This record gives sequence, C-alpha cells and structure tokens, in this order.
Amino acid sequence: MTHAFPPSRFTKWQCTLAGTLLSLSLAGVAVQAAADGMDNPCAAISTSAAANPCAANPCAANPCAANPCVANPCAANPCAANPCAANPCAAANPCAANPCAAANPCAADNPCAAANPCAADDPAQAVKRPEGYTPAYSESGENDAELLARGEALFNDTSLSGNGLSCASCHGGDQGYQATFEQPYPHRVAMGENMFGMETVHADEMVQMCMVTPMAAEALGWDSEELAALSAYVVEVQRRYSGQSHNL
Repeated sequence: MTHAFPPSRFTKWQCTLAGTLLSLSLAGVAVQAAADGMDNPCAAISTSAAANPCAANPCAANPCAANPCVANPCAANPCAANPCAANPCAAANPCAANPCAAANPCAADNPCAAANPCAADDPAQAVKRPEGYTPAYSESGENDAELLARGEALFNDTSLSGNGLSCASCHGGDQGYQATFEQPYPHRVAMGENMFGMETVHADEMVQMCMVTPMAAEALGWDSEELAALSAYVVEVQRRYSGQSHNL
C-alpha cells in the first residue's frame, strides 16, 4: 500500500519562492511591453499583415526609384541630324567646280547669278560693289561741302556700329591707316585681300568692310546717303593723309 507523504516545510518554501519570482518576471515583461507601446505606432494594431499598416514599407513603391531622366528627350543630340552640318548649297552649286571658264554658269553675264542660292556663301557679296551700281560720290575728290560735312558727322557717329565704335575710334587724327592708304582709291587693302579676296578696294567698299567687320554692323545700303557721304569723306581723308590738296 502506497502512502502520500506531506511535503516538507523546506519544499513548500521553495515552491512559494519560485511562484513569486515567476509572477515578478511576467509583470516586468508586461510593464516593458507597455512602455514600448508608447512609441510604437503599430503596438495597438493587430499584428496581422492585412491590418498592420507597417507590414508593407510605404517607400517600397518610391516614385524616385526609377530616374525620370533615363528617357530624357535631350539624351540624343537633336543636332546629330543637323541639316546644316553639310552645306545644302554644296551639291547644287554650279560653281563648285568650274570645268571650263568659258562654260562657267556663274560667269558675270549669267542672268541667274543673282538668284544663285549659294551666292550668300561669299562674304565679299556684302562689301563688294553690286552689278549695275553707280556711286553717288566722286572718288577723284570733287565732292560738295554739304556731303563732306555729313560724312564727317557720320565718321564720328557710334550709333552706326553694333559695338559702340565709330570710324574715328580707329582712325581719329589720321591714325590706324596702312601704308597703302597713301595711294588714291581704288587701291590694295590688306583686310579686303585677306578677308574678302578683293585685289583692290574702292572707298565705298572700304566703308562697307569697316561696317561689317570692326564695327559689327550691317552693310549700308548701296544707294544710301550715309554710304555716299562717308565714302566722300574718306576720299578727302586719304588725300589729306597722302599730302594732296583736299577740302576738309
């Protein structure tokens, strides 16, 4: 026959102590959990993935994840197929290669010369006397006082230029002229030869070259009073510079 012996006092004390420690431990966990919940926005929400707003990272679908510039319309240079890369007149220019001078379709008597789409490619076109042009001044020095006075005023007028210069900015006091300026017009001018391929230059052509090059402006009208007056004045300046009689 089996007998149940009552637990000893020592055993009862051990059980009581263990129970107390367990209770304190569980209470501490509860307190810590409560403290953590104060900062945790998900603490009061179901831990279920469906109900938990923190379950999925709101940045997962970040609109900046893919660079919106990857398909940048400027990535490909729009000039790659630039129609100006090659001179559109090159192929159609009948003067590109002159097979024989007598048959040159660009000869001076060609009625289509003025309509040549490649004529603008020649920089001399802006400063060289046009066909049929008659100057409104005398290159021999017989110009009236009124025209010369107008020319002198224009010679000092900065409003003619695109950069604030006037003719006098470079040539005031008969300065800035080359040795060839001692010769009467038409004569050789280094700028005319080097930049425009002109062997000799008239006074009005010299004025036009100065307008479009150092003065950064448009050429004057070939029938304009300004061109006639400036050209007449330049003729007299040349005469003075070379020691001839003049009307200034």
